[in-house]
Amino acid sequence: MLTHFARLALAAALTLLAGCGGWHLRGAGPGGSLDHIVYVSAGGANDVGRALRTQIVNRGGRLTNVRKSADLIVDISGERFERQTLSVDPDTGKVREVQLQLTTSFAVRTQSGTLVVPREDIAWQLDYVFDEGAVLGTVEQDQVIRRDLAEIAATAIALRLQVLELPEEAPIAAVNAAAAQ
Repeated sequence: MLTHFARLALAAALTLLAGCGGWHLRGAGPGGSLDHIVYVSAGGANDVGRALRTQIVNRGGRLTNVRKSADLIVDISGERFERQTLSVDPDTGKVREVQLQLTTSFAVRTQSGTLVVPREDIAWQLDYVFDEGAVLGTVEQDQVIRRDLAEIAATAIALRLQVLELPEEAPIAAVNAAAAQ
């Protein structure tokens, strides 16, 4: 049998574990999963588009390659990466710290064309230390940071899609029939 102290310790441990500090399994947190069929149009935003497609699937959404079969149409445009020197070594004059910034914009429409998220510009930036002694590693680091920025932007867009409340619309077949009359 467990002693009184062991029971108390077990109860305290179970209480702490029950809270889990707000952590949830992917797609199981507040707001639920992404219950939409999504078409992603990523003209000129290949990195963010690729990362967004992954985020949609990870959050329980479904992707489609057919625009007319989607509940939501996400239009991402103008992915632009800018590199800026933040600090220079005063002794050597060489770059010490670099900032990489991603700027892109997106808009979301329903299948019938109703705008649910107007065009919104987003920008994310990350800093890193430039090591002039490891030029090859620094080039690779630059690519990793570009990918990370694209994933951060895609996560922000996917979270926005996850909490969207779509306007009540007539079924597509009814809309098409009404337009034909």
